Amino acid sequence: MTTDKPKWWQDWIVYALIGLLLILPAYVGGYYLLGDCRSYLMEGPSIVEPDLEICHFRHFDSGFLRIAFGPLGWAEAKLRGERVRLSSPGASNDYETGG
Repeated sequence: MTTDKPKWWQDWIVYALIGLLLILPAYVGGYYLLGDCRSYLMEGPSIVEPDLEICHFRHFDSGFLRIAFGPLGWAEAKLRGERVRLSSPGASNDYETGG
């Protein structure tokens, strides 16, 4: 039998993980609820051999939201295998599938 107490930083790791698990649904929900989403069938980059690809556009009302939800835009592009563009007035970010 051991009488070792857990280290102080072990408790903080557990608290941080619980905090992340509590915040994550609100973050993902905000991504889907705060952005106006539209999907389009677009021609790819090559004019010689035009490729049709689906592109998802999410428009946010502020640049702060566009930047804050950038990691989810990247993840959506990777998971869907389709291009995602996050935009706000005056700026936009494209996320490619990478494959």
